[in-house]
Amino acid sequence: MKIKAVFIDMDGTLLQKNNEISPLTLAVIREIANRGVHVFLATGRHLDITLPYHRRLGLKTPLICLNGAGVYDWFSLDPLQLRTIPPSKELHAALVNKKPRNMMIHTADSLYCAKEDEITEGWTAEAKRKPHYIGDLETVEPENILKYSIRSHERIELPKGIYEKNCNFIRWDDGFELVRKEVSKWSAIEYLLHQYGVSRQETAAFGDGPNDLEMIRNCGMGVAMGNAITPLKKAADFIAGDHEEDGLAQFLESYILNTPLRSLKNAKPFVV
Repeated sequence: MKIKAVFIDMDGTLLQKNNEISPLTLAVIREIANRGVHVFLATGRHLDITLPYHRRLGLKTPLICLNGAGVYDWFSLDPLQLRTIPPSKELHAALVNKKPRNMMIHTADSLYCAKEDEITEGWTAEAKRKPHYIGDLETVEPENILKYSIRSHERIELPKGIYEKNCNFIRWDDGFELVRKEVSKWSAIEYLLHQYGVSRQETAAFGDGPNDLEMIRNCGMGVAMGNAITPLKKAADFIAGDHEEDGLAQFLESYILNTPLRSLKNAKPFVV
């Protein structure tokens, strides 16, 4: 079946380790979009940190941000869908009191961080609006929160029963993330497929991490990157090359374009 919509994770998939899109990847994605395929970015990043790359690719599709908790119009940047975590002072206090290496609180219009470090600096390098570094995150009201991001040198365990009812827990090597219970990149994709009149079988998803698992399982073609975690590779229909070696672009060339664009590999990136 012809693929009509492609959903692409950013970190570890679209982006190389230097937080850049390779010239070949940029050229291939722009060519796919020019041929009428809907290309979407589906990321755990905040809107402000996603938008520069979306514009660089020249896309005119909604942005799936914060692991699906926020979906935004590409032109007006107005939220099309926001799914906040039910307010819980108990959960908020438990997260703050764990005193992780860093903690980020994502709301619809802001990103609050305990402190600036190499992670936040790398993530927000291209953002027009910088995070609010406020030190004591206990002062942030636990309302209208779309995602908690916790980074820690040691494995942090939350008290049993404090998040299970209302939150989806995503474990990473260096921490974890919390979003609303029924929220995932796939839940946002389902919403957009209805808007675009595209069936699940006509979709392809590309990712590398635990927050990509639902969309890899549920899209018509689920593709794990060569650098992806093992559970994602096991769930995928295909495994592409490494994100450092143009794995995404090469797979898109072979399975979507059916036309190699390697001659464009040394082209200069297009910046909107």
